[in-house]
Amino acid sequence: MSSFAFTDATTYVAGYDFTTDLNQITLKVDVEEKDCTTFGGGGFRSRLAGLRNIEAELQGYWQSATSGAVDPESFPDLGVVDRPVTMTPTGAAGSAAYIFQAGKFSYQMFGQVGEVTPFTLSCLGTNGVGVARGQVAAAKGAVSATGALGSVLNLGAPTSTQYVYAVLHVFSAGTTITVQVQSDDSAGMGSPTTRGTIGPITTTGGTWMTRVAGPFVGETHWRMNVSAITGTFSVAGAIAVQ
Repeated sequence: MSSFAFTDATTYVAGYDFTTDLNQITLKVDVEEKDCTTFGGGGFRSRLAGLRNIEAELQGYWQSATSGAVDPESFPDLGVVDRPVTMTPTGAAGSAAYIFQAGKFSYQMFGQVGEVTPFTLSCLGTNGVGVARGQVAAAKGAVSATGALGSVLNLGAPTSTQYVYAVLHVFSAGTTITVQVQSDDSAGMGSPTTRGTIGPITTTGGTWMTRVAGPFVGETHWRMNVSAITGTFSVAGAIAVQ
C-alpha cells in the first residue's frame, strides 16, 4: 500500500463513533525492553521483551448534549474497563483495523478564549488479550435483514498458535440481533462454517467475541453473518486472525 493522506480515520469505542469529533488520533503499542547484559557479550547489550502496553489518544472538538456527544460518552465512562475499541485508517470494509479492549483513564476539556473548544481522551489497554491487527469486516451502516454482513476477508488460515478475534459495535439498536463469524476456503463462501457468535444483542454498545483458537486448516476467508434480527440496527465490525 502506498502512502496516503490521513483524512478519514475512524475510531469506534463501544457503541459510540468518535470519528467526526476528532482531528487527531494516536495508537501506541509498545513492549518494555529489559536489559540482561552479561560479561562475555563482546561489548554489546542483550535485551529481553518485558510487559506490553496499549495507549490510544483521541483529540478533537468538544461538545455536550443529552446523549450521542463527546462529553456524555466520555465523562461518565471514566475508569470503566474492557470497552471494545476499533481504530482504522479509513473505516471501509477491508481496511486495516486495530481492535483491543480499553478503559478511558484521562479526559481533558476546554481551552483558550475565542478558540474552538478542544478535548483529549486517553485510553489504555485493560486486559491480557492485547491488540489484534485485522480488517474491517462490516463498515458502519444499517442492517435489518439476515444474511451476510459486510465483505469477505482473506485473513489466512489460523495455525495452532493463533486465534480468531472479532468485535461488533452497535451504534443504534432495534430489538435484537445475533451475528456469526464464519470461515470458508474460498471467497465465494460456498460452505461457510460458524466459528463464533456475537449476541443476541439488544442495546447499543460494543461486544468483544471470545477469541477462538486455531487451527482451521485451509479456512482462509472470513465474514460476518446476521443469523437473527428484529428491527433495524446501525453496526460496524472487524475480524482478526493472529
